Amino acid sequence: MIGSIISHYKILEKLGEGGMGIVYKAQDTNLDRMVALKFLPPHLAASEQDKSRFVQEAKAASALNHPNVCTIHSIEEHESSQGGKQMFIVMEFVDGQTLREKKGMISFKQAVDIGIQIADGLAAAHEKGIVHRDIKPDNIMIRKDGIAQIMDFGLAKLRASGSQITRLTKEGSTVGTAGYMSPEQVQGQDTDHRSDIFSFGVLMYEMFTGQLPFRGVHETALMYEIVNVDAAPMSAIKPDIDSNFDVIVLDCLEKDQRERCQSVAEVARDLRRVKRESTRQRHSRVTAVRPAYQSTSGQSQYNQTETVQLVQEKTADKLPWIISALFFLIASGAVGYILFQKPAPPPEIPVTRAYILPPSRVNFNVQNGGHLAVSPNGKKVAFVGFDTTGTNQLWVRAIESLTAVPLAGTNGAYHPFWSPDGKSLAFFADGKLKKIDAAGGPVVTICDAPAGRGGTWNNAGMILLAPNSLDALYKVSAAGGVPVAATKLDTANKIQNHRWPHFLPDGKHFIYTTQTAATASENDVVRIASLDSSVDSVLMLGNSNVEYASGYLLFHRQAMLMAQPFDTATFRFYGDAVPIAEQLQYNNGRSRAMFSVSTNGVLIFQTGEEQQTKFAFFDRAGNRLNLLDTKWPRGGRLSHDGKKIAYVFQEKQSRQNDVWLYEINGGRSSRFTFDMATDIASYWSPHDDSVVFSSDRSGKFDLYIKSANGTGTEQLLIKSDDGKYVTDWSLNGKYLTYTSFGNPKTKNDMWLLPMTGNRTPVPFLQTEFNEANGSISPDAKWIAYQSDESGKNEVYVRALDGTAGKWGVSINGGNNPRWSRDGKTIFFQASGKAMGAAVRVVQSAIVVDSVRTFFDFESRGIFRGFAGGIQDVSGDGQKFLFMVTELDQTSPPITLVVNWNEELKKK
Repeated sequence: MIGSIISHYKILEKLGEGGMGIVYKAQDTNLDRMVALKFLPPHLAASEQDKSRFVQEAKAASALNHPNVCTIHSIEEHESSQGGKQMFIVMEFVDGQTLREKKGMISFKQAVDIGIQIADGLAAAHEKGIVHRDIKPDNIMIRKDGIAQIMDFGLAKLRASGSQITRLTKEGSTVGTAGYMSPEQVQGQDTDHRSDIFSFGVLMYEMFTGQLPFRGVHETALMYEIVNVDAAPMSAIKPDIDSNFDVIVLDCLEKDQRERCQSVAEVARDLRRVKRESTRQRHSRVTAVRPAYQSTSGQSQYNQTETVQLVQEKTADKLPWIISALFFLIASGAVGYILFQKPAPPPEIPVTRAYILPPSRVNFNVQNGGHLAVSPNGKKVAFVGFDTTGTNQLWVRAIESLTAVPLAGTNGAYHPFWSPDGKSLAFFADGKLKKIDAAGGPVVTICDAPAGRGGTWNNAGMILLAPNSLDALYKVSAAGGVPVAATKLDTANKIQNHRWPHFLPDGKHFIYTTQTAATASENDVVRIASLDSSVDSVLMLGNSNVEYASGYLLFHRQAMLMAQPFDTATFRFYGDAVPIAEQLQYNNGRSRAMFSVSTNGVLIFQTGEEQQTKFAFFDRAGNRLNLLDTKWPRGGRLSHDGKKIAYVFQEKQSRQNDVWLYEINGGRSSRFTFDMATDIASYWSPHDDSVVFSSDRSGKFDLYIKSANGTGTEQLLIKSDDGKYVTDWSLNGKYLTYTSFGNPKTKNDMWLLPMTGNRTPVPFLQTEFNEANGSISPDAKWIAYQSDESGKNEVYVRALDGTAGKWGVSINGGNNPRWSRDGKTIFFQASGKAMGAAVRVVQSAIVVDSVRTFFDFESRGIFRGFAGGIQDVSGDGQKFLFMVTELDQTSPPITLVVNWNEELKKK
């Protein structure tokens, strides 16, 4: 097989073989990358049970995208040389060794770090309902950079909430590897995530002590010990092991599942805590011993005594002279002290911690990575809060004050940042970058910023910002103007955007974060650059906003806020990163963690989870009718029968967007697309039997179609150089309308795709303006759409057949139009309001009889972020579908730490 080409993979070498597969290293000739291919071994290929287990491995692992879990790219089939189809999994090629191969080469400190990483990976799996069931050294790979990754989910068992368990083993049989199985596995009982915790405990025990906790001389004896014999404390084998580690590991090895540790995430947290405490204790012991230990390393006590005696003998005859000299030195020192004594150093300022609570009847807005910032002088905190009506606005609170003050005119604000003097605040809102005096006053627009992803402001009055979610960084004067590109996207390496810029103290150099495509998110990096473009290089791997203060760079890593010593003269790290806060709130989609730091030792951050967004229906009066159990949707469309929603869900770890289908009556969601590419903007066919969506799996956002029952594969509808997303499908099934984007001259354009004949797309509107979101009337004679030809988005109507005529619908702004099923109303949104225009046709012309406001959805807690606003309208025009934030959720407080860096000086 070596040297052969299967599909577009060239087999290079065999990596290994196990009971469930043979693994080869291969080159993906399409994407020019190294991958690993796992095939069912020939003697198992005919087994339907093993094929099912093999598919289950792929599905289980592909649902995960975590740095400590091997990434699954796809599952494919090929015609084997013996005839018939053979399945194989395409997965990440991990350059390293198994934990088994590394045995004897791992220090205790490394073992703790590896254990934490494995626990983090398992926690991610357990969170998705995936149980590995075969945790052992052979299934843990240690990469050359020290990252541990969990492999082989061939024995994984999926347990969806409330669903039937799929058994792939015979009743009463055991699944796992002897020595690492849990008691319930040995006895053939049902297993859950706690079985993984037991196996993890065995693994940690072996790493810490070099031997297994259960060591029966044959398999029967071994299984007896696993079920009946308690493991000896690790400290009994290696006395220098911290007893706290004993407690953690032995808790994992409890025989009874109910008595065992119930969460591997808690195990990871405990390991981190004990690691920190052990480090501090070792530091304290060294500090206590060091003053008394003055001899050369290795010198015996006898030699030290000899040396002292020799000195005494040689100085005995010079004692009178020495005494006189000592008296002179003491006297001189006393006079010098009296004349030149320096004032006593100021007392050490203690590290102080406090909580900042939101104002009464207000919650902190923690969506999308949060919206808080501490002023450079540490005297004020700015945050975005929403009240019980759902109104979002900026608030400012002085540290010494007990109350926060709202800033009028800042509705819809997000991601604020301070001017260097702490007198002004910049923020994003309404597609613009704006600024306001921190004490209140008029709001001034600085520049366009359709989807801001952070900004930073230097002493020269220059602002560096990320104006879009898929763009580079730009610079603009704080006084306002047209932004100029400051960085350039490296699209050849799948860099999708630059974001979260942060000026270093010189105001010329800055740090920023890059995001890569979902399939390569592990390649996200933090870069350092300069305004004059003389510097632009990788600083470190990572996917977090980064800030500099007090000699440290602060950033997020594995749910912790880290601080690492950094030299701003050489732009190099000169020490290890250490955690300064745990359970830091973080949004993986935006690569943003909830923290901000001043230049003088004031740190603020938030812990916990983001407030969830869900779908909800509202009536025409703005009353919320029901809240649907759809977590974290990113845009959705109702089926024509009103029974389902096709929506986009972004997986937190991988940032992978897929289309999901939600059954409104049953309250169930199911994944609809599985490709590792970004799948967005879905739309139903007229009879709800198919779904069209946009995907960048070919490098551009093209249109695909798939049966709504989930069977079959996606079919490419249209491919072109510009990106595109579908916006409507005529009820007669003849036309599909979509918006194209990416053309620098014509910007956003509207196209028609005939769904009969040769399906050649036809441009409907292609001008120098932005036209988008076309909606076809029920009789398929008209298209309502939005255009910014007047300087702002308004809703217009044109004839579908292209005949002359254009009619304005909205009065003072409008976008995202939808026709009612009877064709008598065009719904749209404007300035946070749900609107409706009553229309009729008179002699081949559109007449707008009236335009009314149904309700102000900003005052109903409705999400206005990415893909926010009206999602869809029911067929009868009586209900609006929105994404909402649950207003009754309590947001976590802001943690305030004064003089945070003092603790690091003691470590």
